[in-house]
Amino acid sequence: MAEFRVRVSTGEAFGAGTWNKVSVSIVGTQGESPRLPLDHLGKEFNAGAEEDFQVMLPEDVGPVLLLRVHKMPPAMSCLLRPLAQDAWFCRWFQLTPPQGSPFLFPCYQWLEGAGSLVLREGTAKVSWADHHPLLQQQRQQELQARQEMYQWKAYNPGWPHCLDEKSVKDLDINIKYSTAKNANFYLRSGSAFVEMKIKGLLDRKGPWRSLNEMKRIFNFRKTPAAEYTFEHWQEDAFFASQFLNGLNPVLIRRCHCLPKNFPVTDAMVASVLGPGTSLQAELEKGSLFLVDHGILSNIHTNVINGRPQFSAAPMTLLYQRPGGGPLLPLAIQLSQTPGPNSPIFLPSDDKWDWLLAKTWVRNAEFSFHEALTHLLHSHLLPEVFTLATLRQLPHCHPLFKSTGLGIGGFSELIQRSMKQLNYSALCLPEDIRTRGVEDIPGYYYRDDGLQIWGIPSSLETREALVRYVTMVIFTCSARHSAVSAGQFDSCAWMPNLPPSMQLPPPTSKSQATPESFINTLPPVNATCDVILTLWLLSKEPGDPRPLGTYPDEHFIEEAPRRSIATFQNRLAQISRDIQERNRGLALPYTYLDPPIIENSVSI
Repeated sequence: MAEFRVRVSTGEAFGAGTWNKVSVSIVGTQGESPRLPLDHLGKEFNAGAEEDFQVMLPEDVGPVLLLRVHKMPPAMSCLLRPLAQDAWFCRWFQLTPPQGSPFLFPCYQWLEGAGSLVLREGTAKVSWADHHPLLQQQRQQELQARQEMYQWKAYNPGWPHCLDEKSVKDLDINIKYSTAKNANFYLRSGSAFVEMKIKGLLDRKGPWRSLNEMKRIFNFRKTPAAEYTFEHWQEDAFFASQFLNGLNPVLIRRCHCLPKNFPVTDAMVASVLGPGTSLQAELEKGSLFLVDHGILSNIHTNVINGRPQFSAAPMTLLYQRPGGGPLLPLAIQLSQTPGPNSPIFLPSDDKWDWLLAKTWVRNAEFSFHEALTHLLHSHLLPEVFTLATLRQLPHCHPLFKSTGLGIGGFSELIQRSMKQLNYSALCLPEDIRTRGVEDIPGYYYRDDGLQIWGIPSSLETREALVRYVTMVIFTCSARHSAVSAGQFDSCAWMPNLPPSMQLPPPTSKSQATPESFINTLPPVNATCDVILTLWLLSKEPGDPRPLGTYPDEHFIEEAPRRSIATFQNRLAQISRDIQERNRGLALPYTYLDPPIIENSVSI
């Protein structure tokens, strides 16, 4: 007979404890013990508790390989259904034999109802390191169970595959959303909704009366960045800067040759370029940049309040002045087809013509961002990575309603983008090089993102694997923060980022007026719907897990723990550098400051 000590840690989250009875079986190279109850006088397994139990093995089972955990409802639980379904979040088990060092078995899972769970000792192992047949068998059984639990499906044709569940309620207990996040999210959304309702804005289906009237909603939950946007949204330099550090900083690219369907001439841009130069000279210098929203051409649009909405597929030419001056817009064409009905708008045009053209570009930015940069790249693709991980890697492995396009247009955009998507575009260093924006000044998304990426690129080698894993981590954490956290800041003053447009793009100049500008913007209720939504999506709803924070301690070896500490120290230094730089900026760029970045997509 041999006496083992079993130490059990229960999670701290609300509802993590259980009234159910727990026992363990110790599996060794020479056999498996009977079930050994973990029982004290009184209640065990309270939330946040760490408890010790002594168990006696009737026979020696040899060196320990696995720990089998059994959870059963207490006697008479059939009379009390909640006890029979009582879930338990177990953090880990520690098993100490009569002689030798303890074994740690990480769990970090919810166990619901009656059943058993097999845990492995926490040392990270790849498949070829499993030398015992029982470990090999356990690995295969775990993967088979995961693949049965997490099934693929196509939500829409042409979209990335996703988890095969019909609703959030159907999700497995192991994918529980934080109770604190959930409560905070609904409290915030409820209070914001009531505030808008009291102001009488949610039920108004007509247009805004003036820009001044829009200030009524702008006072809703203002932020310093939103106030800066309100003060500067009409300025050309601010318009251009948002392609670098706004919520869609991934589309701008250096232009070495003007597209044939964008016939800008020297005469058009002479007032901005100044004397002694030309378009060709600036193209050769590399000081011109292009933002092309061509993927939006002929996209299906939404119907809001019974009115069809409109969309444009603009091209925007930008100029980087020598000596580190601000990036400036040179010309805007609102379609991909030049001609008399598609004029090229210029900074020298009438104020309202030029402002309306820029606002159409900002509307295209909204559609591109929400459908592709945000939804596709920062939510749908991370779900693919997550599902693939759940299906293929066991625990021991070391590793739309108020928008101009609507769900139909979003779906069409995603289908188009998936046909163009490639691996290099997801890897930040390669994406920066491909777009030719390595040296454009004031590009803080690039500067901060490359620091956090922090891995040299080289899935046939270890370097290629590191690159791939880094891409997944960056996409699910830093990139999501960069394109999500600033949504409200950019959209709180709606004319800066209109979600829909009620009139078609202009086909001639000298037609825009303050009244036609207002009438082109989305109606009052649609504006409020989108601002409410983006305010909720931009704000972490509590229980944050910043990048580099790992409350679930799956790694027990010293080497990975040292790596984690090094990573955390590096993130702390990056944060200090970002905060120091931001002190000198009129509009600080905070979205890639490591304490703000969540470990994963959390909202």
